[in-house]
Amino acid sequence: MPKRSGPNAGATTREAVLEAARRLFTQRGYDGTSMRDIAGEVGLTNAALYYHFPGKDSILAALSRTRRDELDALARWAQAQESRPGLLRETALRWVDGATRERLEGMRLAQAILPALARAVPDEASVPGGFETLVGLFTDADDPVDRLRIRLVFDAFGCASQAAEPDDDLDTIIAAARLLVLALTEPGADRTS
Repeated sequence: MPKRSGPNAGATTREAVLEAARRLFTQRGYDGTSMRDIAGEVGLTNAALYYHFPGKDSILAALSRTRRDELDALARWAQAQESRPGLLRETALRWVDGATRERLEGMRLAQAILPALARAVPDEASVPGGFETLVGLFTDADDPVDRLRIRLVFDAFGCASQAAEPDDDLDTIIAAARLLVLALTEPGADRTS
């Protein structure tokens, strides 16, 4: 059970709940995991868990919000940069190189529970919305082929994680995602025939 005294006790408990929920949702599925299961995993009473989260949907929304916050921070960073050749590549590699085991597990979980995510997560917290913000920074809305290419650039880590074997480690997935980013951002890759 997380230490629950001091000024950061609530934050520590929330993080423990989110970690336990991500793990249980991945192992048992969203519908196969109850609030009681999550409370038991963290060592909380049901009442204490409900103090932090009113239900599973709110836990799912908080998990998604974490990823969306990362995407929004990356978009702010990209917007603050001076426009230059290679900025798309640099931005996408920042995303890939910042990948963690937690992000990988979160992406795999999201793929497994898409209907629950669509129901639980408001648009302003959705990960797809964050990706679309990034895509919009680097492409012309009138060029559907280039827009799709830019989506693939920013989803390189997701593509690599989906294609990976279950025993592939995080470093392998990151290396493959980097290769995909590099290939899709080669000079001239934005030209269509």
